[in-house]
Amino acid sequence: MIKTREQYMNAFIAKARPHFAKIGAPIPEKVRASIGFTSKGLRSNRIGECWDSRSSGDATFEMFIVPSIDDPKRVCGILTHELVHAAVGLEAGHGSAFRKVATKLGLEGKMTATTEGEKWHA
Repeated sequence: MIKTREQYMNAFIAKARPHFAKIGAPIPEKVRASIGFTSKGLRSNRIGECWDSRSSGDATFEMFIVPSIDDPKRVCGILTHELVHAAVGLEAGHGSAFRKVATKLGLEGKMTATTEGEKWHA
């Protein structure tokens, strides 16, 4: 039984893996999602962040979603965005490699601030 948002997000990651793999952008084996503030802090407008696996003691990509987002679909949409960063590599930024994967997964809009489109919801 899922009791926390972290459990919910990590369950989402497990279900997202086949979708990422299907489009040739597998999610790295070691990823973890948490609720927390981004590196810019409370007053920042960032709502999610992906930290490189080199930042973690156990070589895990760390995803953070701010606690003020409480709609589960929006949380998972933000998490999808952060997982794209892990899948294509943080050095890709929000460039063409990021865009290609994000749009195939149904994310829309400006790549620095994507939203969940109809394809994502399907």
